Amino acid sequence: MKRFDLHGKVALVSGCSQGLGYACVLTLARHGADIFGVSIGDDSNLKKEVEAYGVQYHGIALSLTTPGAIDTLMKEVLAAYGHVDILLNFAGIMKKEQTLCCDEACWDSLMDVNLKASFFLSQAVIKQFQKQGHGGKIINASGILPKEYDSYTLYCISKGGIDAMTKSLAAQFAHEDIQINAIRFGFMTTGTSLQTADNGHYDHAMLSHIPAGRWGSYKDVDGLLLLLASPAANYMTGCIIAIDGGYSIS
Repeated sequence: MKRFDLHGKVALVSGCSQGLGYACVLTLARHGADIFGVSIGDDSNLKKEVEAYGVQYHGIALSLTTPGAIDTLMKEVLAAYGHVDILLNFAGIMKKEQTLCCDEACWDSLMDVNLKASFFLSQAVIKQFQKQGHGGKIINASGILPKEYDSYTLYCISKGGIDAMTKSLAAQFAHEDIQINAIRFGFMTTGTSLQTADNGHYDHAMLSHIPAGRWGSYKDVDGLLLLLASPAANYMTGCIIAIDGGYSIS
């Protein structure tokens, strides 16, 4: 369908070398988007997979928390494509730390990646959207708040910040045809480790709290991601949509 066609669009994706970022890049590429990937890992396999769909891939190995990194990134994106239409803020880290054991270094490292980098990258991309004059899409990666876990306090705070940022920016820039939404990921087999126990294996007891009775996978994300990235969602903004098998139902 034409309203879901991304040909001619450029998607800038942070955290693209693994997990959900990797999978979501392939979704956008399958539907015609050219990709600019940002990661701290090896993206050579991703480049091959993207280009197999007949679209372009450019990438950069870069930590978004490095001073000046976002300015460097935007120059590289514009040098490669001349414009950007979609931003996926998918770079993130997770630290398992008891609440009363968290220190400032732990706080800073997690907030810098999960929240600060997402805000300033959004800021830079919104400025570029304004220069281009025809709107754009930002999709943020949020996350559920585990009900029975006290080891993910900083993660929960950072994702709460992402939710607030999504709503605030969406309200400010909706009149410029800029739509900003977030996907709240649940317990996934790709890209998150909330469902893993201390021994590194899945904590299957958590399944009793998920009405769907299973973990999510990248395939569960494809449809929503395509909707939010496409013209079909031009009247959706400030939404935080859960993909969690019903976990957040209360």
